[in-house]
Amino acid sequence: MSDEFGQKKVEQAWEPGTLDATRRAIGPIDREEAVRMTKLLGGEILQEKSAPIDYSAFPKKERHYSHRANGRSAADVASLSANNSLTKNSNSSSEQKKGDKYGYVPKTARKREENGLPEIASKERNLMDKLMMSEDYKIKPNFGIFNFVRYLKKNGTELLRPGYISYDLQNHLDHYQSFITTVKSLIQISPETYKSKIVSSQNAKFKFLRTVGGWTMKNLKLLTLDVQEHPEEVTVAMMQPIVKTVYKDLVKIYYIGENAIPRFFKEIYSDLMKYPNSDQKKLIMLSKQGITEWLYVYTQIIKGMYPLLMRMCSPKFEYFPAFFTEETANVLSFLGISKFDIILPEKKEDIKVAQQKAEQERKQKEEERKKNNPELQRGKHTEIVDAGIKLLERLFPDAGFSRLDSMPDLYPYFQPIYEFRDGYNLLSPQNPMQVVVTLLRIIEDLLQGCRNIVFTEEDDGTQIKSKKRTDKLSVALNEWTVYREELFEKKYCEQLCDFVNQQYSQSDFKNSLFGKKLLTSILWQTKYNFLPHFEFEQLLLEKPANDDKYIPLCLRTDFLRQNLISLSKEIDKQAGTKGPVLGISNPWEKYEFDIPNPVSKRLDVLLGRKSQGESAATNANLIKYAMCLVSVLDWWINNVESPAYSGSSENIYRISEKDGGPAFSVPVRDDQNRLFAESIKNLQKSSKN
Repeated sequence: MSDEFGQKKVEQAWEPGTLDATRRAIGPIDREEAVRMTKLLGGEILQEKSAPIDYSAFPKKERHYSHRANGRSAADVASLSANNSLTKNSNSSSEQKKGDKYGYVPKTARKREENGLPEIASKERNLMDKLMMSEDYKIKPNFGIFNFVRYLKKNGTELLRPGYISYDLQNHLDHYQSFITTVKSLIQISPETYKSKIVSSQNAKFKFLRTVGGWTMKNLKLLTLDVQEHPEEVTVAMMQPIVKTVYKDLVKIYYIGENAIPRFFKEIYSDLMKYPNSDQKKLIMLSKQGITEWLYVYTQIIKGMYPLLMRMCSPKFEYFPAFFTEETANVLSFLGISKFDIILPEKKEDIKVAQQKAEQERKQKEEERKKNNPELQRGKHTEIVDAGIKLLERLFPDAGFSRLDSMPDLYPYFQPIYEFRDGYNLLSPQNPMQVVVTLLRIIEDLLQGCRNIVFTEEDDGTQIKSKKRTDKLSVALNEWTVYREELFEKKYCEQLCDFVNQQYSQSDFKNSLFGKKLLTSILWQTKYNFLPHFEFEQLLLEKPANDDKYIPLCLRTDFLRQNLISLSKEIDKQAGTKGPVLGISNPWEKYEFDIPNPVSKRLDVLLGRKSQGESAATNANLIKYAMCLVSVLDWWINNVESPAYSGSSENIYRISEKDGGPAFSVPVRDDQNRLFAESIKNLQKSSKN
């Protein structure tokens, strides 16, 4: 072209094939990276000289011949047609080869680079590089803003951090060796019958043992020594033998699951402990060591080296652990193993069935143990419950505790004594919650004195676990008030007051959607927090979540009852001599209440605390009284046959006899103190007679 048109003629300076060789040397790059390299390098763009054309490589012109079918069968014709087709295909194949040779047919991209790593897009390669340089992995050196220096050195972008080769890799090998040795040691000390299971059983636990038991470290140590001779020159490609050797074994157990293998060690410990003459200390040491080393192997080796494995076998970037599920085929192909070499986790259904079976066996044993000992049965109506009802009647004469089966109204008697917050006045006498709250308050007063008792033993085998917590006597005493203050007054009463107020102003409120939601919430609170066997008709399909952080009252009451029964038995053993009692350091001292309350005042009179000489107002008797009262509450809420579950669930709030609407209160009594004084006088008269 002429310079008059403003175009400059580009000089053809390069020999044919130069540009193609340069592109292969650079590797696959995207358009953005090519533009950046052009700006960085600068210079002038030149063209290649035209390559001489080899006309002999062109396909020859085909000549067509007609074939007559005279004297030939249909089979002969078909055969001839097949031969012609075969000839055309072979000619086409040879032409494609020639075209490949001379560049007339596009050449397919190579799957792997010269160093054995797969060819991947620069975007994916950059992501893998950043991961290897990150603080979590530290496989490649990270120079920060000076990372461009890596491009100035031969294989600079592929070099690994020397410290990773010299120290980290050696540390990995030590822990890996310890993990294998631990498993082999467990197999070695196993009895012959257990070894036979390891050899033949298809259980995942035994597959794990015999798989790891067959591993050796010899080849891996030799390969590591080779790269450690020149740690500053090791590249990703040079790590392929090591990575392949490590993962060829570990992948076989990886898919069992991170948490499954620690469970295997615990199960193996339990299995071996059943054999006579088992070395308990050694088994504990090996089990703990196995779990510890596995956690290192999983986090530091399987996860810690996965960026190297990903670069060696995957065409795309994936985070851990998604990499091992998304790229399973590439991983297995690179390692040279098949899916049949992998130990897969047991089906969840099988685990669930086993857990259900174990739970059933545990419940059967627990039931048998409770049948042999009635005191351990939750909610059982025993003589202690009867003693507790008599004690309540003595403390609060004519309150109605002796006729609980008729659901007496406790509000008129106890409201002047305790001055309950709004909500207690709304409880219907047929609502079992009225008895629950009243007993909670009375026991709360009694436990105030128990807090000054010095308990020396809190774990007597009656501990319960709920919501990942283990109950203790001191915790139970301190948290007793939350069932009344938090769960009843703040949650239950607030919703009950809202419902009753709305129902009072709108007679049809209970049939509205909001009314049904509010009533349903109240009913579920009753079941969740106070009465576990409470049954009611669900007004809505919605079931609120039980998000309370406290141990359920039914479990806490049973726990407290069993502890107090245990302590009472120890007290009875030493009652004659008033000797030391297991679990209590001051059983024979007088009980102390920091602040006098209605229960403590009545106890002082009953037990003669202020009388001269020896008094029955001791910590030992306080524990026995607490045992009796807690047993009454335990029977009321935990026994399905108690009067608490005999009524209708619809009787929640008071109903006015006049108009059938909500009733907010009833007249209270003022004869409580007089009745108690008369009861004491009658008791003294009967004792004299």
